[in-house]
Amino acid sequence: MRLPGPTHLVVTVSGHHTKRGWAERALERLQEQFALIGVELNREKTKVVNTLKGEAFGFLGFDLRRVRKRKGEGHFLLMTPKKKARKAIKAKIRDILAHGGATPAPELIKQINAALAGWVNYFRVGNASRAFSEVRDYVEMKVRTLVTRRKRRRKSSVGWRRWSNEYLYDVLGLYWDWKIQPLSGVGGGEVKVAVWRQDP
Repeated sequence: MRLPGPTHLVVTVSGHHTKRGWAERALERLQEQFALIGVELNREKTKVVNTLKGEAFGFLGFDLRRVRKRKGEGHFLLMTPKKKARKAIKAKIRDILAHGGATPAPELIKQINAALAGWVNYFRVGNASRAFSEVRDYVEMKVRTLVTRRKRRRKSSVGWRRWSNEYLYDVLGLYWDWKIQPLSGVGGGEVKVAVWRQDP
């Protein structure tokens, strides 16, 4: 039996030298337990990742990688939005604007804000500063382009000087809550990770 939908599971195992081989044993144990309830582990979608060797893996829209701390000693688990996730929210913004027609700008901004709020709230728990800056710059550019075209200005100008940040955020009310809130307790541990992912 396979589970009725995409199912994801991450199992972390200490990377201490006394725990050598534990990741493989954990994977075997998972197979045994799943077999008892008639669930099949998709081996093609399953892999063991050693983060101590700089290996990274993707999980639920995030790329995860163990990196050295900039200050002090030790490492932490870097969680960044995947490139696919960044492309998806940009595509959503483009779609809203492309189908905006004669919809008033304030209404389009509300739709953009709703899309951004959901995306940001999901990814703010990670190390998303660079990704947030990338998406925010993109949204600002697209909104400036929209306003410029609607003011019948030349298409070659996207209105960077005409439409200031104050106009975008204070007048139009564009979304502005890009604060990150990293999960407490993430980082510092040396782990091997056995990832189980099953697609339909």
